[in-house]
Amino acid sequence: MNHKFKDNASSCLQCGIARFSDSNDRRFYKCRPTWHETWMTVTKNIAERSYDPQLKVGAIIVSIDNTQMLSIGYNGNYAGGPNQRESDVQGEGGFLHAEQNAIIKCDYNFPKNKIMYVTHSPCRLCCKFIVNAGISSVIYESIYRDESGLEILRDKGIEVIRYSEAILSQ
Repeated sequence: MNHKFKDNASSCLQCGIARFSDSNDRRFYKCRPTWHETWMTVTKNIAERSYDPQLKVGAIIVSIDNTQMLSIGYNGNYAGGPNQRESDVQGEGGFLHAEQNAIIKCDYNFPKNKIMYVTHSPCRLCCKFIVNAGISSVIYESIYRDESGLEILRDKGIEVIRYSEAILSQ
């Protein structure tokens, strides 16, 4: 990402790096990605592992201090199962959801708060999994067709943030 300087500002609006008068110093022309950008990039890459031709969803769970990636998941079949949809009907593909796969692989007793990054907003059932998994924040990029589960998360005090809003807040 490129630095963004407003008018004669002395530092970048995104990362705070100082503006340098030496235009030949190319080391400072790119901002370091934020943690949200870093984790969402990983999430999108994980989604590409899905065999689902209709919708590739990725989810990761990280520690709130960004020091550990705890678990990954993508929509797919059970371990060793066929890598194909059971049906072409939307919502009836038969794959486990990315959020479910990430949650079942994560240590429930991890002592720090956890953040889930997911490419699409979680469905209602996955939101129930998220509540029971003790996840404190969910950051998603795209809206899934059923947003009703997000109210479950909010009602339980789980922070729900659309990725585009998370980027603006950093």
